Parts: sequence; C-alpha cells; structure tokens
Amino acid sequence: MAHVGVVFGGRSTEHQVSIRSARTVVEGLRQAGHSVTPIGIAADGCWIDGEASAAVIAGATKEIPPLEVPVAPTVRHLLASGVEVVFPIVHGTWGEDGTFQGLCEMLDLAYVGCGVTASALAMDKVLAKRQLAAAGVPVVDFEAVSSRDFETDPAAFLARCERLPRPLFVKPSNGGSSVGVRKVTDLADLEAAIRFALRFDDMVLVERGIQGRELECAVLGYREIQASVVGEIVPGNEFYDYADKYLQDTAGLIAPAELSERVSDRLRAIAVEAFAAIGGAGFARVDFLMEGEDGLFVNELNTLPGFTSISMYPLLWSLTGVPLPKLVDRLVALALERHRDRLRLDEGIKEFLAELG
Repeated sequence: MAHVGVVFGGRSTEHQVSIRSARTVVEGLRQAGHSVTPIGIAADGCWIDGEASAAVIAGATKEIPPLEVPVAPTVRHLLASGVEVVFPIVHGTWGEDGTFQGLCEMLDLAYVGCGVTASALAMDKVLAKRQLAAAGVPVVDFEAVSSRDFETDPAAFLARCERLPRPLFVKPSNGGSSVGVRKVTDLADLEAAIRFALRFDDMVLVERGIQGRELECAVLGYREIQASVVGEIVPGNEFYDYADKYLQDTAGLIAPAELSERVSDRLRAIAVEAFAAIGGAGFARVDFLMEGEDGLFVNELNTLPGFTSISMYPLLWSLTGVPLPKLVDRLVALALERHRDRLRLDEGIKEFLAELG
C-alpha cells in the first residue's frame, strides 16, 4: 500500500466540486488500505497544512477561503507531507490543465492521471478538437477566435459563424463544468454570448448544436486502455450546465445507457481512440454527443473527472465491475508504474549522454 496525498480545492471555478470529489476519493483510498494525507489548496492558490486539510475533508466546509499571503512559500505543505504519490482532484484550471502535473514532474513525484501534455491539450477545447480531428476522431463542427482577433474585427468572426446551423453553443476554450457556456438560437445574441465566454478565457469556440443525446464513457489504463459501460445524461435544464450539474440536482443519469450493442461498442472504441490521440494515461471521462441513430461525436475529454456522489466516472466503473476502492487503487498503481517508466527513460538518456562523453 502507498502513502497517497489527495490534493483538492484550488483556484478554479470548480473549487467546491473538487472538495466534494476529494471526500469520495479519500474514503475509497482508505477502504483500499492506503495511507491518505489530504492536502488542500485555498481559493487563492495557497496551500494549507495537513491538519486544516483533514478538517475540510472531515467536515461540511464548502470551500477553503483565501489566505491572502504569497502562494509560493505555502507549497512547503506539499513538500512536508512525505507522500509518495499524489492523487490530484483539482478540477479545471491550475490543476487539470497540466500546471499541477508540471509541478509534480519538477518534484519527481508520482501522480495519478494524464501527464503535462495530455492534460493541457484536453483542457484546451480548441486544440483538443484539432488534435482529435487530425487523428480521425469525429468532433462537432466549430469556429474559434481569440479575444484579440475578435476585438479587432467582431463582424468578420460573426460572419464566419453564419455557416453553422443553429442552435449554437458558445464556450470558453479552457474551463470545465460548463462554466461560461451559453446556447444561442438567434444570431443576434451571438456577440453577447462570445463576450460572456471571453470573461473566462482568451479563446472561444462556437459549435453547431447537436439535437440528440449526451453520452459518457470512462476510460482507464496506461499501456492498455479499457472503456467502461456507457452512461447517458438527461439535462434538467435547457442543456447540461453548471447549475444542472452541481446546484439543482435536476439532471437525470441513466447508466448503462439504452443503446444497441453495435453503437455501444463503437462508442467505447472511439473513447479509447480519443484518449490515445491526446497521449492520455491513467483515466478520463470521454463525453459524446449522439445525433440520430448512431452519429457519434466526441465533445470533450475530462482528464480529472468528478468523483462526487453524482459523478458519472466512478458510477460507470462500478457498473463495469470495478467498485470505488478497487478503482482508486488501480489508479494509484498506474501512477507508480508510469513514474517508474519515466525514471527509467531519464536514466537511459543520462547513460546515452555519458556514452557520448
């Protein structure tokens, strides 16, 4: 068994969701027999000590308030924890986007989930779509624009979007949990939706709306990737937005989804292809949109999916025969395996350089 540090909280808009997810992960790891040290990050990015972190996990606290001190010195709480592997459950920016993974790489610390490149790529919706399309993975047609280009000539970009059939979905390129997303049925409302999305990121994409089903598949693995059964989201609101996911509890979850075996197998295969296309390792939730009888499109990959009581990722694996303790235990094992491989490759490079010398 390993000494695992569960890192949670953080600066993103998904701070509260992260705390709820971390409580589930901590419980699962302890049931699996691991020694667990919670490590919290306040809303302003400052790390908190072990005692305060444990109190957040054990209590009903919804958030870790800002400490309003310089961030860098507080990283000492991670360094002092003595953990051998980190389980990050920091959703969104400053955690899911490769930044936390880069910190772990610099510290030579094993961590659960995708590496720097895959994490950053999946978090950027525009870059992810371009990468997936290049790999032959089906994605929804879209247009994208930076804040600078949009402000330079808004009319030009709005004209480019006219080719896309309505409704349109406008999204910040970076972010999660549908924060900043708006549905547009009238082109007269498009500019306002774009400006709203630009409040959350400097790049925005505009997608054609898919009138169909929202499906999700969980993937797990390192050298060999496995896919779970498929689940379906039935939005309680007009679309599956932040309030529907976390505040109102109105969305319906159907798992397993009612699909033909042919469509289910095809979706699961595409999920594995999408994960491989971004160079994924560890785990992700692959979100799909289904148009008609079998028109499948990858909407996005979430490389640090939620682990709350209503989250689809652990539910899908539970239905596939992998209960929570076994799931998080497997993720820790994969993290340690990948870390050993990284060390081996590093040693190989050093040996090569020594031979040249």
